[in-house]
Amino acid sequence: MRRTLALLLVIPALVVLPAAPALAATVTVTTTADVVNGGDGLVSLREAVDAANAAAGPTIIELAAGAYTLSLCADDDTNAGGDLDVTTAQPVTVDGGGATVTQTCPNERLLHTLDTAGAVTVQDVTLTGGQGPGAAVQYAGDLDVVDSTVSGNDAGGGAVLNSEDGVSGASLDLTGSTLGPNTGTGIRVSFGTVHVTDSVIWQHTLRGVGLIDGALTVTGSTVTQNGTGGLSTTGQGSGLFALTDSTVSDNDGTGVTCSACGHLEVTGSTISGNSPGPASPGGGIVVNADQDTPTDELHVYVTNSTVSGNTRDGAGGGLGVFILENTDGPPPAQIVLTGSTFSANGALGADGRGGGVYAETGEIRVDNSTLTGNNADVSGGALFGDSGDVFLRHATVYGNFGPVASNVATGADLHAFASVVALGTGGADECAIAGTTTSTGYNVGGDGSCAFVAGPGDLNTTPDAGLLGLAANGGPTQTLLPTAASPVNGRVPAAACTVLTADQRGTARPQGAACETGAVEVSEVPPAPACTKTGTPGPDVLIGTAGADVLCGLGGADTLLGLGGDDELRGGDGNDLLIGGAGDDTLYGGAGADLLIGAPGTDVYDGGPGGDLCVRPSGTPFC
Repeated sequence: MRRTLALLLVIPALVVLPAAPALAATVTVTTTADVVNGGDGLVSLREAVDAANAAAGPTIIELAAGAYTLSLCADDDTNAGGDLDVTTAQPVTVDGGGATVTQTCPNERLLHTLDTAGAVTVQDVTLTGGQGPGAAVQYAGDLDVVDSTVSGNDAGGGAVLNSEDGVSGASLDLTGSTLGPNTGTGIRVSFGTVHVTDSVIWQHTLRGVGLIDGALTVTGSTVTQNGTGGLSTTGQGSGLFALTDSTVSDNDGTGVTCSACGHLEVTGSTISGNSPGPASPGGGIVVNADQDTPTDELHVYVTNSTVSGNTRDGAGGGLGVFILENTDGPPPAQIVLTGSTFSANGALGADGRGGGVYAETGEIRVDNSTLTGNNADVSGGALFGDSGDVFLRHATVYGNFGPVASNVATGADLHAFASVVALGTGGADECAIAGTTTSTGYNVGGDGSCAFVAGPGDLNTTPDAGLLGLAANGGPTQTLLPTAASPVNGRVPAAACTVLTADQRGTARPQGAACETGAVEVSEVPPAPACTKTGTPGPDVLIGTAGADVLCGLGGADTLLGLGGDDELRGGDGNDLLIGGAGDDTLYGGAGADLLIGAPGTDVYDGGPGGDLCVRPSGTPFC
């Protein structure tokens, strides 16, 4: 027993606990001057960086609000002058406290991090006045810019936030910050990752973001008014480019470029007003497929998003998918539009195909989406698929322009269910299908060229599909509502409404006895009950049955004696009388003194001008 107790007492001494992380040392900057003077009793920003470089653990550099100038000029990587050189591998945080740091030395950036294992965070600070590549920050390790402004910097042909040349794997996180206006590219990273969250990147003379062979995610941010495009990345065939709840707009050049990416995902975002610039043909989204091996397959997903008002010199005004490299025929790809609207995009010039969407390779799948007002100078005003099939399910392709195939063109086959392809302009057929059309029913075509003939409920030739203009009708994107007389209303029987159980706006299908062809679901207005008797201009009397009786009076004092059922009197001018039995009785009276005498049931009266009266039995609800 004693030996056991002794052994138990020894065991805890042999357990090695992990070392606790080192607490960060805080260095408080007490002067705005750029000096190195150990005997003045003050701490400058440069001296604080020296302290961080010498520290054995993490350092937090605290600034008070104010204007700090970097005026001690030198060209070195030791922090003696010029830019601030962070040489340590230990984490360093610069907490700006709302301060502004300005570089006044010519051809010098503001901050340079040199250790690839390091991690630097800059928060709540304004960085301005830097010049040259990495004008604000040149970084070798990871960099976080939080709640800060980076503006008034001149990177020339380089980038304002720039990863170190020859360094791979660094990451940049831009959070809650504003980047721009600046000269050059906003962000450049090689073989690393970039995360942009709740930030604005704007007014750069070159791109907003240029990423080489890495993953890019942009969330809740705006990228606008940049000189040679908005966002660009290459991915070595495996990178992910995700744009979520963001806006990429009004850039001179392509809004979003994904070259050799594995996947592009655009969700809840707006890509608009991007146009050709001096160094870019423009367009909303450009994806270049790079098939290094036969198994590589590109996926492009545009979900609950708006792509509008973009123009491109060439194919794919809104979205263009092209072949960059292939090893065995056209590389496989899937382009999937879900719950999205493509409108007023243009493909211009001699190669102007696919005003809304162009795919040199891959299938185009359109679910619960609207393509309208797009134009192509050559063919395929809304959609052009070069070698892959086009699939439409509850799609609205309406009012696009093209001299050949005003709405849809494909070098392969068209597959359609419950979709509208109509009202194309430009003098061409609605569709140009090199292969065959497979309809699974309930489609509405404009001029017959789409060949919606084989499916149940197809309407192949419809001069007017009866859709209203593009408007905010609920949901994340604008849509085209059908008029009350539109042939799309109630075309899809309830049993077939399970293919896509909600519409583009998120409204459940069906809203009535059936659901609508196209991207938008509405409540069908039931037809008015047929008149049991149509009256004359004089007084008319209908003695009802036990069922539903309807007297349509034209004028005079009309009387309906309902015995039971849901009775209805549509009276004209005159003193109209409805004596209802049990059931839901309705009186629509014109001018005159109209009287509804109800019985048990829910009775409704709309008397019109005159002294009208509804009388109900005691103990029953009022009319």
